[in-house]
Amino acid sequence: MPFNNILYIGDEAKACIEIIEKFNNRLLQIEQMYSGWFNRRRPKNTFAKHDKLQYHIQYHFEGGIAVFKFRDEDELPQNIRNECLIACKNLAAEQEFYIS
Repeated sequence: MPFNNILYIGDEAKACIEIIEKFNNRLLQIEQMYSGWFNRRRPKNTFAKHDKLQYHIQYHFEGGIAVFKFRDEDELPQNIRNECLIACKNLAAEQEFYIS
């Protein structure tokens, strides 16, 4: 997954948080699109009623770069993974648009 999982590059915490929030909103939309898959699965978090896309994603922050990754043991179908990558790519494109 070279570079298609970068959510933010910069040193402004507020801007980074806004991007993460936008990405989380997009993850929720993806989860709703594939609600059948998530509702059929038993969550690893025993307090939840069903599985959630957020349980399959982890964030990594280092040196002004924020990225997301799929968990190592993840069982997400490829089409859901692709939707997440597209959401990330679209956020990156939005940021480039605002910068230019």
